[in-house]
Amino acid sequence: MEARRLPRGLIVDLITPLDGKRCIDSQGLDSLLNKVLPYADAILLAGPQMGEGRALGIELKIELLERATAFIQGKVPIFFWISEESVQGTKEVIAQLEDVLESSRYKGVFFLLDSPLLYHSNRGLYDHYQDLTLNIRYPFVLYNDPRLIKALKSPVKRNNIRTKILKDLGAIGNIKGLIFRGSLTRANNYQKALNTRPDFRIYDGDEAGFLEHPSLSGVLSMGANIAPGIWSTVTRTSLGMLKEDREEPDYLKQIWEMGKLLKDLMQIYNRNPVWIIKQALFDLKIIGTHTCASMTEPLKEGDNLLAEFISGHKIE
Repeated sequence: MEARRLPRGLIVDLITPLDGKRCIDSQGLDSLLNKVLPYADAILLAGPQMGEGRALGIELKIELLERATAFIQGKVPIFFWISEESVQGTKEVIAQLEDVLESSRYKGVFFLLDSPLLYHSNRGLYDHYQDLTLNIRYPFVLYNDPRLIKALKSPVKRNNIRTKILKDLGAIGNIKGLIFRGSLTRANNYQKALNTRPDFRIYDGDEAGFLEHPSLSGVLSMGANIAPGIWSTVTRTSLGMLKEDREEPDYLKQIWEMGKLLKDLMQIYNRNPVWIIKQALFDLKIIGTHTCASMTEPLKEGDNLLAEFISGHKIE
């Protein structure tokens, strides 16, 4: 894989294992990475949803990056979410991460994942990235999730990157792709706006949307923390990456059953993904605790049946 070329396939929106003191659970992180790496085409660290990135201070982010890179050792590309609620704060995170990667001489493929509308309006966004990418070694991937912007204390006028602005941003070579949540219409408009960039990848940030209308590039999956093998097979099949398996008997039936199983899993964890998936990983003895970051809402009601479901269906 070229050093700055984005992968196709499954991006695992990795949870951040924490111990009882809300420090990085290093053993749990290693165990989880050992589970998902054979199936992942890339790993997202400190993501705003499953990685609880908005609640991780810079020290935790540095520790997470140091431990994860030591384990991954360039086996798959890493996406790392960098966004703060100010331009300066975001630049400081980037600088700290660059220091870690340079001091460890990390040789793996690394992308900075940025949600610009958290700290910047659409107005002037092109100039912002012209400045931001000028002296930064690592390429950028944008993250468009309107839910994230709506949750701000002082929400901005627009929750999505405007199509015209995204087209302009596509002219900046160091911006390599986009993870997108939103309507199918907007996704199609974004794709058309970037038709002059055949190397630009747009990933689905919504698992359910991918299962119904898969993109050409891949999916960011929270469920891949617990079912990486099935998510990998379904993703690769949807992208035409497993053509040799089409000769197997009942191939289509098997894929349909896998998709249904993934939908059943989503029904269990969608009401509170971080809590429910962490609890399941703890019950399955993959991580040491089910501790969540301070900003994550606790599970309010009902037993966590996810681990029982996984064990009952022999999901790996």
